Amino acid sequence: MCKIIFQKLVVLMLCFFVCIGVLAEPKKNLINFATLTIENDIIAGVDGGYTNGLAFSWAHAGFNEFDESTIPSWMHFLSKDLYISDMEGKRRAVSYMVAQGMQTASNIELKELVIGEPSYAGLLAWKGTLYAFDDYVSDRLSLVLGMVGPASGAEQAQKVVHSMTGSDEPKGWDHQLDNEPVFRLGAERFWSLWRSSSSTGIALEIVGNTVVGVGNLKSDVGAGLGFRWGNNLATSFATASTIPGREINPLAGLSGVNWTIFVHATGLYVANNILIDGNTFETSHSVPLKHGQAIGSLGFALNRGSWGFVVSAARSSDQYEGQEEGSKFGSFSFTYRY
Repeated sequence: MCKIIFQKLVVLMLCFFVCIGVLAEPKKNLINFATLTIENDIIAGVDGGYTNGLAFSWAHAGFNEFDESTIPSWMHFLSKDLYISDMEGKRRAVSYMVAQGMQTASNIELKELVIGEPSYAGLLAWKGTLYAFDDYVSDRLSLVLGMVGPASGAEQAQKVVHSMTGSDEPKGWDHQLDNEPVFRLGAERFWSLWRSSSSTGIALEIVGNTVVGVGNLKSDVGAGLGFRWGNNLATSFATASTIPGREINPLAGLSGVNWTIFVHATGLYVANNILIDGNTFETSHSVPLKHGQAIGSLGFALNRGSWGFVVSAARSSDQYEGQEEGSKFGSFSFTYRY
């Protein structure tokens, strides 16, 4: 297992450096970040369900207003009259993500459809997120646009990686979801409910959050609670999250060594999820969605010089009726400030 993980990391780190040069063009006079995130269930000792995710993100911070010099014109046009732009006394940032994820059966060597499990599914998506924050409240407004189905390229990506690493061939992709464009509009707020102070700079923090999202990809509403312990907590608060590995790590580039240990859990009511419910407009295999869900994670973030790292493990409750075990996966993310 360690050999497989190492091989994947080498390939993905090479892709990371290429993406920094091609996609993450720095904006002058702003703070710029690039992040590679790798999620895989084999790190947690299983291979099935949500089995793999790969994302490249880039972000710009260090400004107080959204305008055409800090975000694309079309994003400014859509957001200029929204609450995220009207809040006074806030610092602001923007991030973009291109991600691919895949879902498989618990036994990937079965060619036939597994009736009691969700369909194989691939997702290729772009996500843009606007941040308005201070040291104690962080608001995020995000838009996800993408595609599920064969057009996501997930089948080919998994088969190539499994062939390169000598893993079992996934044989059930004939039963994946059909092609369908997907979207999700989401809003989140995080509060620093309490933060201790210390002459050493090391502090403990209690964080609360709410989330609401709507779209054919997923619609949900929820609230959560987390704990963070480390130094420079105010600096990294803007991107505090239930799954911090999916966010830019703003600790990168700070002087000295900075670190945070975190644990966070969020309870959700999920109205729809295309990965469980199946295609919206076409007939496809599905399983009964469990509306009440929860997801939690624990891990740590560390930076030295221009680099930041986040390592975490996440686990969710059952997402559908009859699920034998909640999904779990490990996550690594590498952030470079440039």
